[in-house]
Formats: sequence, C-alpha cells, structure tokens
Amino acid sequence: MLINNKCFCGSNKDFSSCCQPFIAHKVNQDKIQQTFPKTPEQLMRSRFSAYAAGNSQYIYDTYAKSSQASQSVAEINDWSKACVWIALQIHSKNNGDTKKNESTEQFVEFSAFYITEDTLCELRENSRFVLEKPALDSIPSEGNTEDKMQRLQWRYIDGDIIEHCELTKIKRKELCPCNHYPTAWSVKKGKKFKQCCGK
Repeated sequence: MLINNKCFCGSNKDFSSCCQPFIAHKVNQDKIQQTFPKTPEQLMRSRFSAYAAGNSQYIYDTYAKSSQASQSVAEINDWSKACVWIALQIHSKNNGDTKKNESTEQFVEFSAFYITEDTLCELRENSRFVLEKPALDSIPSEGNTEDKMQRLQWRYIDGDIIEHCELTKIKRKELCPCNHYPTAWSVKKGKKFKQCCGK
C-alpha cells in the first residue's frame, strides 16, 4: 500500500500520518527509532493496520510480555495472510480513572471485519491493554537509562470475544462488501467482489 493512501484503520487520515509511524521503524544515524501509540485506541488501530498490511512482527511486539509466550510471529503471519482485513469499527473505550488519568489498564471494544475463503466475517472483542516498561533497546536512544525505564508503553494483553461469526458467503459477481463499511480503507467504486477484495 502506498503511504499516501487512506489508513487501514478507517481514521480517514493517510496511512503515513496515522498508523505507519507506529508500525514502521525509522533508521536515523544507524539507530532504529520508533514512534509509539499514546493511547490504547491508537494501539488497537495500529494493530489492525498491521494485520491488514501483513506486519506480523509489530503485532507480536505490541503484545504484553505476559502474553508473548503464547504467541509466535509465524502463527500471527499465517492468520494475517489468510484474511483480507477490510474495516475496523471502534464501539467504546473504557479509559479507567479519567479524573486522574493514571489507570494502567484500559479497554477498547471493537469489531474487525475480514474476508476469508469468500466469506465475510466479524470479530467483535473487548480488548484489554496495559502500560508496561519496554525493553531498553526498543525505545529511542536519547536520554539516560533511568529516563528510559520510566517510559511506559501501551501493550495488548488479551480480550473477551463478544462475537466471532460468519456474516455472509460472498458471490464473485456481487458488490464487494467493503462498499458497505464507511470505515473500509479500500477505495469504493461500486466494484464487484472479484474485481476488488476478492482478487
């Protein structure tokens, strides 16, 4: 996907100014630097975009440390490539203690719509996110070690699946399902499924 195209997450922003800065590592003076999501919603959106873009490493890296042991980049990659991720819908956000804004655990409820084997599916989940200290080599190089250890990053722990279902079987000559989702990242021109997401 070209960087000036609409972001996968449905924000109506360009990919280059939305999720790409989180997903892509930038090399600056031989040092890897990365921008990190500041909210659980930003992390949720960037993880969906990473699924759509096929960046399995980012998805793995943004799991909480306690969850990474049960995951693998290869399995994430297989799941990502088996689907065409067409739209993300955010239903609600529970930001914990909004007065103090000190909650280290927050939730985002979302629906991800995807196509697999010519079938449109919906995964609706209430995801749980936590703030945790990152590995020292995963954050920008400026600052001393003590400063780095104080920088917390949002990570995905797990989620309660509310619904995971097949919505419809898609016929090749039907209007592509992405036309029905305002947040779909693909360009909607009234194309048939076989000429759009079914390619």
